[in-house]
Amino acid sequence: MIKSETRDIPRLIMGIGHHLKLRLDKRLSQNNLTISQFKVLAYLWEHHQQKVNQKQIHDFLEIKPSSMTKLIRLLQAKDLIQKEVDPDDPRNKIIKITAAGMEIKKICLHHMKQSENYLLKDFSEQEMDTFYDLLLRIKEKIRS
Repeated sequence: MIKSETRDIPRLIMGIGHHLKLRLDKRLSQNNLTISQFKVLAYLWEHHQQKVNQKQIHDFLEIKPSSMTKLIRLLQAKDLIQKEVDPDDPRNKIIKITAAGMEIKKICLHHMKQSENYLLKDFSEQEMDTFYDLLLRIKEKIRS
């Protein structure tokens, strides 16, 4: 075990995140997607029965509004999502997943599961549960 004064946990976490993003981007690129685009689609898959606007996705992903606008445009150009006027409030635009956006769901989730399985294959179920709980605690702490 490394002594606590030599640990650089934030750097380690950021490094893991960076390499995980690269790995997932590589897998998703087989379907002309990035991890950021996948996150937007995943939010829409989960909320496809609800009215979803750009701000809701933006708030969930915690990204800059300009980045969100770019993602929406790219996904529209790929015909994976569409924007519609909200019939209840014409000032509001609803973001909806298209049939093509729903079709790609199974492939994307398979890529994500493969990556997760690869990363965690050497850990016991108990270790994975503990790891997950620790990550949640770190996430909550960093948000406060």
